[in-house]
Amino acid sequence: MERWDSTIIYAVYVLTEDGKTLISEHFQSTEDIPNEVLLGGLFTALQSMAKDMAKQDTEMKSVEIEGLSYHIRSFGLIRIVLVTNVPKTPEDIIQTLGLRFINEYGDILTQAEFNSSVFSPFKDTIQDIMKQLVGYDESKSIKPSKRLNTGEIFSLPHHLQATALALVTLEEGTVSDIALESGEETEIIEKNLATLKEKGFIGTKMRKKKTVYFCTI
Repeated sequence: MERWDSTIIYAVYVLTEDGKTLISEHFQSTEDIPNEVLLGGLFTALQSMAKDMAKQDTEMKSVEIEGLSYHIRSFGLIRIVLVTNVPKTPEDIIQTLGLRFINEYGDILTQAEFNSSVFSPFKDTIQDIMKQLVGYDESKSIKPSKRLNTGEIFSLPHHLQATALALVTLEEGTVSDIALESGEETEIIEKNLATLKEKGFIGTKMRKKKTVYFCTI
């Protein structure tokens, strides 16, 4: 299999034919990607449009939206959507994802009713596939969309400031590292980091199976 070392993976989605998200995994800031409901509806509409325009049972395989490439493949009752920074489809990755999902959950998909929580373990499978075919290192990380400088820190709500200052001091670190630096409880740190990530001030990357948070000063 080809390794896609220069490819940045933003997200993986497993959708039903009617656009419902069964499971998703994000590797970069979610601010750059439409939310799951909009994404599912968008691709269902685009697929329908592609078939109407072609006057045959044809499927759209990729589309570029605001600088990101969305690669789509159908596997029976599901679609895999892989969001990357490159227009060339990482076929090995998307085929591996689709076939593994069908192999593990194909029987469940044929049932009249099922709880989508049953697909949660596939997140680990996605991680394993990405490590094998893409790899994780600092060069693949997307920098946060906003700089976390002193002015920005003191414009944040008060309860976020200590966490932000600790991360700026460290430049990067795990939840434990940041908690030690700030003197705050780990649970508080986790909530604050999630909020700061949503606001675009921090990014995450994997290092030795641990989530490392970092910022751009």
